[in-house]
Amino acid sequence: MAGYVEQTLAGGEEIINRANFNWTYSFFPLLWFSLGAGAVAMFFFLQYAAEVPFEELRIGWWSAIIGGTAGSLILLNHLIILMTTEIVVTTYRFVYKTGLISRNTQEVSLNKIEEITLHQSVWGRVLGYGKLVLRGTGVGVITLPDLDDPIKLRRIIENTKSALRSDQRGRRHDDDDDYA
Repeated sequence: MAGYVEQTLAGGEEIINRANFNWTYSFFPLLWFSLGAGAVAMFFFLQYAAEVPFEELRIGWWSAIIGGTAGSLILLNHLIILMTTEIVVTTYRFVYKTGLISRNTQEVSLNKIEEITLHQSVWGRVLGYGKLVLRGTGVGVITLPDLDDPIKLRRIIENTKSALRSDQRGRRHDDDDDYA
């Protein structure tokens, strides 16, 4: 199934790059799921392998089930976010799309991007992640979540903008030749 960006490509427009979330973006949802699943596994072991009666484990079982359910819901929500978020640079525009049932898109033409700001903590530098903030004419601000190798994405945006400007300049000169 084609994603949102593939469905909205203009004639001659191509996808240049898809940004990825850094693994650290999934750390806490996986941690909560692991803690909840670990608690359920522990009480399962206590009841069936260690043969502790259910009556002695009743409160623990309920706590483990609540924790396991909460961890599972946190992870499920996170997986939906990962699967439905698109951060794409095309030959003409930048697209940030989120949402499963409702859709929220922020798009800006590359030639309208005025400023790209990088926010990268010490841990971000060590682990290779950071946030980009794009400011553009008529668009406002697009704040992206922690991405893998944000400097590479910034370079791709700048190089694609430069190629787009060169292409537009070349077309203008070709048009001038037509009138001469």
